[in-house]
Amino acid sequence: MSAFNLFTRNYTQWRVGAGGPIGLDYGVLYHDLDRQELPKAEQQEIMDVLRIIERAALEIFHKS
Repeated sequence: MSAFNLFTRNYTQWRVGAGGPIGLDYGVLYHDLDRQELPKAEQQEIMDVLRIIERAALEIFHKS
C-alpha cells in the first residue's frame, strides 16, 4: 500500500473545524493500516508521506 492509496481510500475522513478541514482523522487511517497487516516500520513510512499529502491538501483547501 502506498501513502497515496491510503489517502484516496480515506479522503472523506477529514476533521473539520469552524474554518473548514483541519486534518485527517488519524484514528481511521491507523485502523486501515492495521487491517493491511503491514510491518510497523512500513506503516510509519506511509504515514510520513501521507502527512505531506495532507499538508498539501490543506494548503489548497485554505488558499484564499
